[in-house]
Amino acid sequence: MNDVAVIIPVYHAHDTIKQTLYSVFMQRVVDFAVYLVVDGPEDYTYLSDLFPVNILQLDSNSGPAVARQFGIDHSSETFITFVDADDTLVSSLALFYQLQPFSDSNIAVSSMSFLQENKDHSIKLREKDMVWMHGKMYRRSFLNKYNIRFNDSRANEDVGFNTQCQCLANENEQIFLSHDVTYMWQWRDNSTVRTDNNSYMYNESVDGYVINKVYAFEQVLTHTEINDSIKYFIIGAMGHLFKKYLGAMLKAPKQMKHIMKWCKVYYRKIFTLVDKEYLDKAEKVILAQSGLDKLEYYEEFLKWKLLLKNK
Repeated sequence: MNDVAVIIPVYHAHDTIKQTLYSVFMQRVVDFAVYLVVDGPEDYTYLSDLFPVNILQLDSNSGPAVARQFGIDHSSETFITFVDADDTLVSSLALFYQLQPFSDSNIAVSSMSFLQENKDHSIKLREKDMVWMHGKMYRRSFLNKYNIRFNDSRANEDVGFNTQCQCLANENEQIFLSHDVTYMWQWRDNSTVRTDNNSYMYNESVDGYVINKVYAFEQVLTHTEINDSIKYFIIGAMGHLFKKYLGAMLKAPKQMKHIMKWCKVYYRKIFTLVDKEYLDKAEKVILAQSGLDKLEYYEEFLKWKLLLKNK
């Protein structure tokens, strides 16, 4: 039986999918099955003549969240990993390294480091990341136990999925962060996420972030009581939104009203769950870990929260 389901959402990827599949099918040691989830009415059946892939077809374009979840629901392997149709695994042992931490039965998610290619083809190392899907592997039984699923969202679906994993991890179901590099996030000139696109960064991205964070925390709290760990992640997300707010002041002032709208949604639906005692104890420390360690930032943060509360 195959150990790993490699799920690849495919949409307008004819130019890149072969290099992605070559990087997957050069894997050694690990037994795996590859699922191409075709996100809409495109024909990729020709790939079956080149690679032993399972092709799953969606009737209409629904976005990577729906495609990834469809891949999970239509596969059965013990472990699950995701590769984007324009990225590559970095070596023939990438899946082997992703799978190794699971020799410890207490590991629920392994998160490897990954490489990010920039426009000038320079490479940045991304470590200890729990935002993107890149280089991560999940134990299916952990996802099933807590009904961890992708939200039907077209932006920041990674955030919602991985936030659920972070909040529900515990001493018997842990997240393993590794320095081993297994994944290459390739540069694309037409990438909405990777370019300096103020419309996306301070518009769709903010919508998607809040929608998925709210979804994630609401899902988590159907399984467990709110605790200090969950409160930590709730404040961390508030700090991220504050950084978006500060960035928009400089780069996209026309988006300020839109950002405040979504920050207010997060504040009222989720942030108010954090009790004042915990805020007084931890807020400044957690913000500092987000790079907001100057006193003036914290003072501005408090004013911003007051605006959200009263607006």
